[in-house]
Amino acid sequence: MAGRREISSLTTQPGLGKLRQELGDVRSFWQEEGPGQGRRIQQTIESYLKEDPTLSDVDLELRRGGPGYYLPSQDKIQLGVVNPAVVGHELGHAQNLRKTKLYGKVIRAAEGVARINNVAAIPAMLGIRALIGDRGTRNEILNLLSGVSAAIAAPGLVEEMSASISAVKHAPDKMQAIKTLVPAFTTHVMSSMLPTGLYQLGKHI
Repeated sequence: MAGRREISSLTTQPGLGKLRQELGDVRSFWQEEGPGQGRRIQQTIESYLKEDPTLSDVDLELRRGGPGYYLPSQDKIQLGVVNPAVVGHELGHAQNLRKTKLYGKVIRAAEGVARINNVAAIPAMLGIRALIGDRGTRNEILNLLSGVSAAIAAPGLVEEMSASISAVKHAPDKMQAIKTLVPAFTTHVMSSMLPTGLYQLGKHI
């Protein structure tokens, strides 16, 4: 990205023109008319800025090929698709995580532990089954790990839900936002709760 760009740039026609130029035709998502999609992105951002003007200086990076991410350490939104709901969702994260540094640290820590837990769940479950012969003891350990895994996943899922609710609230086309965000949130839930399911599965295989 050449030079610094802020999310508020997408409330201007030159900014939306850059969006189309760098990420492709705005018809590419849901096959809707380009001006309508661009206008809805503009309206979404304007709605957020009316509620919280400090969001205007969140950095923006256009990166073709990815969906969207808010990077708290850089206070930056990376946007890879032309979709008002994705813009709204990432602004929801920015609004939440900017409120208090402690909240942002808790979410980042929980997500880091959750990633490790996702990788470790299968070998841990198989190891417990191989090393602990007593079925009752084994199931108690697996139940404990299942509960701990759910607790680890909870903060990230709460944040994802909060950002999605905020995105729908600020969306000019709420049905389009729901169509985008419900499948995305479902994917988050399935991924985050995978260790919990694996530990429960370990009781029966």
